[in-house]
Amino acid sequence: MSAVVAGASQDTTHWVADGFTIAAPASMWPMLDLLHTMHFDWEIASAAQRPTPLVWADLPAGVFAEFDRSTNVIRLSRALQASSVEAGTAFLAHELTHLNDDLNGRLTHSSSTCYSAETRAFENEANFWSMVFGPQGKRAPDPIEARENMKMWAFVGNPTFADLVVRTTPSYVSECGADQ
Repeated sequence: MSAVVAGASQDTTHWVADGFTIAAPASMWPMLDLLHTMHFDWEIASAAQRPTPLVWADLPAGVFAEFDRSTNVIRLSRALQASSVEAGTAFLAHELTHLNDDLNGRLTHSSSTCYSAETRAFENEANFWSMVFGPQGKRAPDPIEARENMKMWAFVGNPTFADLVVRTTPSYVSECGADQ
């Protein structure tokens, strides 16, 4: 059950359920509800442990979400608002994995831990998608959901392939640096 809690300004809202309080617009509450329903409370707990706002943002084309460690904010692309709650939630699960890694000291400056963190996030994203739609994936998907189907088929139960994809994707090579 979600409720609005008065914040410091009129546009600040919070999702509140089962002891969690997360700064997020009401339009994201169904995603948090879905994470909770699918037993991803460990991820929700991360955003509650270190209050981390969830916001909609204009992100570059092809970037659907990001966790910004420097500002402690998770941004979801406004493009996700045109897709399903499940698609937005899959990307949120990915970014909350990064937050959880940061809280647990698994985000360091080494390239190896950077790649491992991305692999873990993709595995969690793909496993979430599989839990929601089963091994066949979403039927009649929109383009964003079709990408989630492909990630699920490629990464669930195949961490070695997920790691290979991350280590050979130019944006992650740029972010994580040369593998050592």
